[in-house]
Amino acid sequence: MKPGWIGVSRRRFLILSAVMSFAGAKPANAMTKRPVLRPPGAVPEAEFLAKCNRCQRCVQICPTNVIFPVKLTADFLTANTPEVIFNRSYCNSCMKCTHICPAGALIPTGKDAMKIGDAVIIKEDCVAWNWTGCTVCMDKCPLKAIELDAAKRPIVDTQKCDGCGICEQLCPSQSLRSNVRGRGILIYPAGTEYEPR
Repeated sequence: MKPGWIGVSRRRFLILSAVMSFAGAKPANAMTKRPVLRPPGAVPEAEFLAKCNRCQRCVQICPTNVIFPVKLTADFLTANTPEVIFNRSYCNSCMKCTHICPAGALIPTGKDAMKIGDAVIIKEDCVAWNWTGCTVCMDKCPLKAIELDAAKRPIVDTQKCDGCGICEQLCPSQSLRSNVRGRGILIYPAGTEYEPR
């Protein structure tokens, strides 16, 4: 029995997935504001879901503990597949997850080609967009993918950003202001647009 499957065969899982989708189960990106963020080297989402065997090896090997299994309560169709969450740390580009993946859902790639996603400024929560004066994300970005505009507000160069999550993990907006719902900068899958609340 493979970890994470809880005794459910692949065939039974696919049947249950089909039943849930016909029953009106919503995909992760419809249930949450942010779509599932995959580890480095992830193949396109449809292919990823077909290939990932939910073995949890990438979760177990991640030295910075940013890869977690998607919870069953969050979304049945993507349950137990890996997602990246930057609550406590960031991706250090070690690429161990890509080398240990036995299913080909994560493809080994060089650090220079790594792309988890793009940093997106959440203007309603970003301190610099409301008060000015905060430059934490720009100062800590190792790729210099964040600059300030004429009004000293952060803007992201998505060509440089690899989605490592340092900016998201260090964003101080929640500690500086009590009325924000989240951090002032989040990593989204590349090409995904943020929808304001």
